[in-house]
Amino acid sequence: MEAIARPGITGSKQEAAAVTFTETLARDFPGAVPANQFVNGTQNLLAQFGVIRGGALPLIATCRDELAFGLTAELQRAWGGAFNMAGLAGLFTLGRTGVIAARGHAPLVDGRRTFVLIGLTHVGVGASGAVGECERLGVPGVTYACGALLAVGDSLRSDDVHISDYPYLDPEDPEQSRLRDRIAPRVTDHAKADLLEITRIAGQLIDEGTADVINVLRDDAHPADIAVFTGVHIHGPRGADYVQPSLAVFDRAGGGRTELEF
Repeated sequence: MEAIARPGITGSKQEAAAVTFTETLARDFPGAVPANQFVNGTQNLLAQFGVIRGGALPLIATCRDELAFGLTAELQRAWGGAFNMAGLAGLFTLGRTGVIAARGHAPLVDGRRTFVLIGLTHVGVGASGAVGECERLGVPGVTYACGALLAVGDSLRSDDVHISDYPYLDPEDPEQSRLRDRIAPRVTDHAKADLLEITRIAGQLIDEGTADVINVLRDDAHPADIAVFTGVHIHGPRGADYVQPSLAVFDRAGGGRTELEF
């Protein structure tokens, strides 16, 4: 049965000529690597600095969606139990108090602390190449990810949106209202807001948010070395998972910021 058109989904039969998952991955997410390669890459890239499991605290922010859990679990397999930074769409939402709590949990080695900060937003890409479509075990038909980002797009395209309301916090939906508040000013045309643009904006917000996290981690008597990995987690057909890396750096306290490459 033909899927019912879903606003905000790009690259599907409902809006454009169908392509394949591989074509969409190459076109819209250049540089994406298989998720296991991303996980192994974080280990291999940091080994040169002596950063290994047990000597660093992983801080992981992925979406609350169960589709993100597999990659989160693999990252914890690689790095050990993580401090959970997760929020809707993978954005950092725990605030200063949460980061301060995490700061004191890191191993202290030779008077220094080391953190591996990982922040990933996420999106589905269907077999037909449609950005937003994904498969969920036991759920018939096409489903979508990220639902929170799609909801932002729905809100922006709605006639009920009042831009003058920003900033706005719904006490019954605080994460989603904060997500909309942060994304809305960056969307080029609210009437045409699509998931690909919104996903990219979410990724930019994660990238920018790492600086705030680093500042709090460094506001301490012990110097902190911090590795940062960000990007987009992509859910493909039949359980295929990819990551498009964005930031990949090792920032040593006292100077020495090294750009890394997968």
